This record gives sequence, structure tokens and C-alpha cells, in this order.
Amino acid sequence: HSIDFLSRFMGLPYPWPHMTAVEGGGIRGGGMEYPMMTLIGDYVGRSDTSLYSVTAHELAHMWVPMLIANDEKRHGWIDEGTTSFNDANAQREFYPGSRASQSDRDRYLGRARTGSEGEMMRRTEYHYPGHGGVASYSKPATVLWTLRALVGDDRFLPAYRKFLADWRFKHPQPWDLFNSFSTSLGEDLDWFWRTWYFETWTLDQAIDDVRDGDTPTVVIRDLGLAPLPARVVIWLADGSILVREVPVDHWLDGHRTAEIALPSGSAIDRVAIDPDEQFPDADRSNNVWTRP
Repeated sequence: HSIDFLSRFMGLPYPWPHMTAVEGGGIRGGGMEYPMMTLIGDYVGRSDTSLYSVTAHELAHMWVPMLIANDEKRHGWIDEGTTSFNDANAQREFYPGSRASQSDRDRYLGRARTGSEGEMMRRTEYHYPGHGGVASYSKPATVLWTLRALVGDDRFLPAYRKFLADWRFKHPQPWDLFNSFSTSLGEDLDWFWRTWYFETWTLDQAIDDVRDGDTPTVVIRDLGLAPLPARVVIWLADGSILVREVPVDHWLDGHRTAEIALPSGSAIDRVAIDPDEQFPDADRSNNVWTRP
């Protein structure tokens, strides 16, 4: 299943005619990839989802870095982050309702909230002790999910597959990935690459105020340094639902607040920022307002 799904998801056929899978107890990290061979640790007593995850992960490595051959010692996030993203997609397809992507996000945010996160673009061999798992695995996977949510599946998946296809049998550097996506999407995404790959800024959007009156208004405040659009859902007393978005350019222009004016007479019952949790907001306690 995982080979079939990953082939379709990445738009590339499985690159090897044969595969050897070896089980070995005490494997550091649970598994290890080699060209045409995967080494899987002892999963006796663990869940079937754990075994599927590590199997899909190591098989996905046959594409990156075995086919798309990045330099793991310098930029391990290219293969480990991409592979974590791929195996989370495989899990979600095989186990409907799987929280694989949320687990990566939670690991990343758990580190980010401590203020001790290391930059993804720091050379892999020079990561701070104990930080490599976040910078190389969970954060880059989360960032790909974030980019996917930002531009939508219809745009993300073709751009993702074009990067993989164009860099088969080559050695992509980070800027090759950045340029490939920006070109395919037809957007200047320098703000995105700078934010998530070179810095340790966090996203924290909050509902600052909800005003009644002749012109009901919702005020959104950007408390973090990581810019992303603020996607806001507003439930009115008459049962209608309004969807509004504060574009990322508003924050890039230096604003810290944004006002969303509603039709006169609107009675606001509830407001939520990103209720589907598509973006990695570091503090969701300030994302929801409900009328007392």
C-alpha cells in the first residue's frame, strides 16, 4: 500500500526493482534507510500504526534522498522533513482520521514554545544537542503542510511533484527547492522561506477585540513574528457564517492589528481564527471568542 500511495502522491514510480526489509532490534530511532534496503527496529508490542509509519517512512526515503539526492550532513531537513511529510500523508490515507501531521506539528511547537529552537537552515551536523529531531523532521514536515494549506492542494501538489521530477538524479540545494516552488506557484515566497527556514519566529494570531454597534468589527492582532494570512470564521446570531481573511501582505507591511468590519446590524455569537488548525499557531487559547 505505502509504495503504491507514495508513487501516486509524489508523481514518480517507485525507483527500485527490488527491496530488502530487515528487522533488527535496538535500532536507533526505529529504522534506517539504505538504497534498496530498509532496516526496521523491533516493533513487537507497539501499535500497527507505529509499524506502518516507520515502514512508510523508510520506503519513502527511496525517493528522497536516494533519488533526489540532497546533502544530508548539511541540509538533512530536505530528506527527513520531506519524508516525514510523505509518510504522514500515507498514514492519513491508510488510517482515515490519523493525526500524523498534527503529531509533527505538536513536536515542533513543543520545542518552539520553549524559546530554544534552532534554525532549520543551520547545518545538520551543527544542530544544538537534542534539537535535530525538530529542525530536521517535525518542523520541515509541518512547514510543508503549512505551505499546502496556504496555496491549496490544486496548486501545491503539481508544484511539489515538479520539484521531485526535475531534481531526479541531481543534488538539490535549499534554494533549488525554494526557487522551484516559487516558480511553479508564480509567487514571490521569499517571506515564507525566510520565516520558516532561516528564523525561529513563531505564529501567534489572536482575537484582540469584538465590537458591537452600528458597524460590528472584529479586531485581529498579530502577536508573533511569523507572518501568515489570518483566516477568520464568524458565526452570527441569525445562523449565518462569514469567512474572512487578512492577507499576509497586511502583516508584511508592518501592521500589528487588522479590523474586519461586518454588515450593519450583525450580531456576533462566535469568532475563530483558523478553526481547522491548518497553520501552526503557537497559542490557540486566544484564537476563539464566544459571546458571554
